[in-house]
Amino acid sequence: MDPFSAEGELLAVHNAFHQGQYQAVVDFDTSSLSQSNVIPARVLKLRAQVATGDVQGAISSSQKEKGPDFAAVKAFAQYSSGDNAGATKQIEQLLESSSDNATVQILGGIILHASGRTEEALSLLSKHQGNLEA
Repeated sequence: MDPFSAEGELLAVHNAFHQGQYQAVVDFDTSSLSQSNVIPARVLKLRAQVATGDVQGAISSSQKEKGPDFAAVKAFAQYSSGDNAGATKQIEQLLESSSDNATVQILGGIILHASGRTEEALSLLSKHQGNLEA
């Protein structure tokens, strides 16, 4: 089942995020989600946390998690806090090891574009496999 289809369990949180309802995303209960949807929902919650201004909370939470998805969120949060050089370095390292990861692609593309490296961002995003956000 497609997690974003009408009966998909990520549909509500995904729609809320893209509609700018960030506090609703932060408050979204992920306890009933299937294991395969926990990471995508957690990533959306952390990105929403950044959007609500709780950048330090998002950095702290993402540091407690393992994997490239959370490392990309941490880099995005760092960039949002003004640590552009540190975030760019971190995302470049992630791109070397995990450029096929959708979260790394999306957040890496955002960071690269915001750093004035639009062509690199577009090249990265063109590698996606069916990700509508990319």
